[in-house]
Amino acid sequence: MRIRDPKKNKSDLLKKFLESETDLTPKINEAIFTSFFDILEKNITDHVDIELRNFGVFKLKLMNPRYGSDPRNKKKIYIPSKWKVKFKISESIHKKLNEKI
Repeated sequence: MRIRDPKKNKSDLLKKFLESETDLTPKINEAIFTSFFDILEKNITDHVDIELRNFGVFKLKLMNPRYGSDPRNKKKIYIPSKWKVKFKISESIHKKLNEKI
């Protein structure tokens, strides 16, 4: 079983991307990288589902308002409606993820 690596954040991914892509200047590559994430963010905030072939699907779902209970004092509280983002990984990546278990 493989031991998990520490989490990677956006700046770690950018460094890895800049190391692997040497065709263009680092400034252009960084602009491409940030614009990709900006486009993803814009579409998600506009409530658009995003499908990236052979990677996965970001689906948005509107959660209805409901009443819940506060676990500290068991009082009923109102939970307003909100948007939720779900990510479903593609089958090809799922197979690669689980091939060495």
